[in-house]
Amino acid sequence: MIRIVTLLLVVCSVSVLAQKYREVSIPTRVTDNAKKYLLADVYSNDTVTPKPVILIQTPYNKMLYRLSLGGVGGTGGAAVPYDTAHYNYVTVDWRGFYANTNAAITPYNRGLDGYDIVEWIATQPWCNGKVGTWGGSALGMIQFQTATQQPPHLVCAAPFIKDFLTNYEDYYYGGDYRKEHVQSLVKLGFTTEATILSHPLDDAVWRTAEKQSDIADKITVPLFMCSGWFDHYPEDVLRDFENLRNNSAAAVRAQHKLMFGPWIHQGIGQAKQGILEYPDVEGVPVQLGLKFFDYYMRGVQNGWASLPTVQYYVMGDNQWKSSEKWPLPSAKTATLYFHMNHTLSSTPPPVTKQAIPPDTLLANPRNPVPTIGGSRFNPTDRNLPMGPQDIQQLLQRNDVLYYSTDELTTPVSVMGNSDVRVYFRSSTKDADISVRLCDIYPDGKWVILTQGIERLRLRNSYATESLLTVGALDSCTVHLNDLAINFPKGHKIGLLLSGTNYPMFDINPNSGGTMYTAGDTVTANTLLYHTHEFPARFTYKTTDVVSLVEYDEQTEDIQLYPNPSSMEVVVHTATPCTQVTMYDALGIPVYTVVPLSGNNQVHITTAQLPSGCYTISAETESIIYVRPCIIVH
Repeated sequence: MIRIVTLLLVVCSVSVLAQKYREVSIPTRVTDNAKKYLLADVYSNDTVTPKPVILIQTPYNKMLYRLSLGGVGGTGGAAVPYDTAHYNYVTVDWRGFYANTNAAITPYNRGLDGYDIVEWIATQPWCNGKVGTWGGSALGMIQFQTATQQPPHLVCAAPFIKDFLTNYEDYYYGGDYRKEHVQSLVKLGFTTEATILSHPLDDAVWRTAEKQSDIADKITVPLFMCSGWFDHYPEDVLRDFENLRNNSAAAVRAQHKLMFGPWIHQGIGQAKQGILEYPDVEGVPVQLGLKFFDYYMRGVQNGWASLPTVQYYVMGDNQWKSSEKWPLPSAKTATLYFHMNHTLSSTPPPVTKQAIPPDTLLANPRNPVPTIGGSRFNPTDRNLPMGPQDIQQLLQRNDVLYYSTDELTTPVSVMGNSDVRVYFRSSTKDADISVRLCDIYPDGKWVILTQGIERLRLRNSYATESLLTVGALDSCTVHLNDLAINFPKGHKIGLLLSGTNYPMFDINPNSGGTMYTAGDTVTANTLLYHTHEFPARFTYKTTDVVSLVEYDEQTEDIQLYPNPSSMEVVVHTATPCTQVTMYDALGIPVYTVVPLSGNNQVHITTAQLPSGCYTISAETESIIYVRPCIIVH
């Protein structure tokens, strides 16, 4: 089995004031005396008075903390909760990194080092026996690993911008290789491209890695978790937080708390994000982190226990809100449908006898649509635009499709995840469909909020490849990560579709050959439909009042029989129909009937129709049901 290493990097800023420290050697359980000791820095303004200790374990060089321990935006995604009057601090390089390069042991469970470090700290005269941990990204991952070992003197932990599962989606979003992200991890020494690319499908290796990394039931201390809507793992953090609330030790399940703000991975706790600036977010994670440590390690009755379970920032409204759960219990599903002339509307496409031409999505692998902003992860380029950026320049390309609502007359909320469902015909055996969700400002800016992609050969399963049949009608769903935004009145909701999104995602050669190997490339022409029977749509979670009309192609409340049919099709719905329409393979209506009031069973004569594939749409007062139908004579 391969060894898959997680994660990540957070950038350091430098404070102008150097911190007072002393370097110590911490013994571990390792029997090799040359590798037994780990070098660490102890920060203490008093080596006599016992205090709680905040531990930071880092792969990014503990020396940097000698300059920035209390600085804003410090290592680990946020500044350290810095209060030397009440806490001492210890920073340790991971085994095999920087000061501890010579102590490398491969493989080794770094959680064991975490246990040994915590317990050594607890025996020191400058520690009162209580240790908490802090840090984001890779520094968050090692906190999970340490907590799993359950050191007796670990009181609490604050892992930021990181989940604990190792799974397929960490490296393949929608089945598409997260090229820029993985290459960044390679530069940081966390993995190799060969390791990841050797398993492009969600196979047994990934499933085993996920099972082995699910440590929720081993967590016995309260956690304070934090992430951002523009981070590259928001949904994973949300998933693992819910897992902890359900499966960690019963005594602490209700004590875990979560904060989500409008932040990129490298900008936790900062107001400036991309081209935008958000009020009331500067330094909030550190302030709350210190409150967390004060409550659990100093016994300060500061109201921490009564804080809401989830605190989240709603962009657009630019205010903090709270809930006892995420997804929000009050969230409902709403839909915007694609229409002609690049528009989005809550009204489904109408039934019409006029053929509605599809839109054509071009994808030339030799001229990919570039990634701009969003949840990019490339810490080696400090000047790279990340987070909310204006991407309207992409609208000028002939290989980009864009759709938008009219100017909003009332705010529209997206509170949770979302999906784009499309029906298509492709000229190639494989292709990608990328979606970027944008907030369109009155001055014309298309500000990216989140993005997703789907590799079409994996549209049915990430474990099994199924190449496209050239020219055949097919469908796929592109998943988008969670958000909390209220699109303001006067703005528009925009979707930008492309066949590439590079270098965030690897370029698909579209040829249908073996993935991620050199070979010929083909320009894909993908026809996207937006008709009544094949309605492309954006489905999202919202706290708004939602119209009752939905589109449903999965429910079993509609039955067609016999199917295939030679003479007649009987359409039976659970509630009375208002109209039933049959469409041919080109989307042209060939039969329409308006049944009598209260009738939930309609007979369609098919004897005069040629053999072939059809689609039947059955409308009720609240649902539009759609089913495929085959006629064989």
